[in-house]
Amino acid sequence: MKRLFSYLYPFRLKNYSSKINGSLEINLVDGKKVLDTSISNFSYGSLQKILQTGLKKIDFNKNTKQLLLLGLGGGCVIETIREKFKSDAIIVAVEIDPKIITIANDDFNIKRFENIQIIQADAADYIKTCTKSFDIIIVDIFIGNEVPKPFTEDNFLRGVPTLLNDEGKIMFNVMRETMLIERYQNIQDEFKKAGLIIRVFERVDGTNDLIIAEKTKSIK
Repeated sequence: MKRLFSYLYPFRLKNYSSKINGSLEINLVDGKKVLDTSISNFSYGSLQKILQTGLKKIDFNKNTKQLLLLGLGGGCVIETIREKFKSDAIIVAVEIDPKIITIANDDFNIKRFENIQIIQADAADYIKTCTKSFDIIIVDIFIGNEVPKPFTEDNFLRGVPTLLNDEGKIMFNVMRETMLIERYQNIQDEFKKAGLIIRVFERVDGTNDLIIAEKTKSIK
């Protein structure tokens, strides 16, 4: 009955409180569980559509072997990669909020997927110490509906490209309406300085921009 009513209006299933992300809600919408904050969708729902669109735009395929996800949320992009793209790529997911990790495991059963490593850490700190390299890096870090300032600044933006394999790609999810234009531009400028080719897909699903940065193949 709850599932049926959820096609008419969102149905609240659970409430959580996080020291980092504040009030979190598990809602049933159109028959599917989603993770929301008090002001925006946080995982599944519209966000899942946005990230799936981005993966299509960057021609995600089975040649992707190593993927870094900065910002786990409920793990919707992991579900998309496994179920929509049929990929068994190794995924390293970095998430600072232990409550989010608990929700991803317990409410969305992310642990059912293999080849997933979830690391509780600040993404900025992880970038500084990581010695691995990746084919795709997804930056999907939000508090509420804003990308925290440190992830739009030079230190972080210069570190991310150093973890890319040749022809690797970064997909950076932003909400233009909640980001200062200077920070929005700085993301692109720093990636350009790193020699990456930039594309921007605007108003994906009507709300978000996806900044795509691609590393060209090294000439030996």
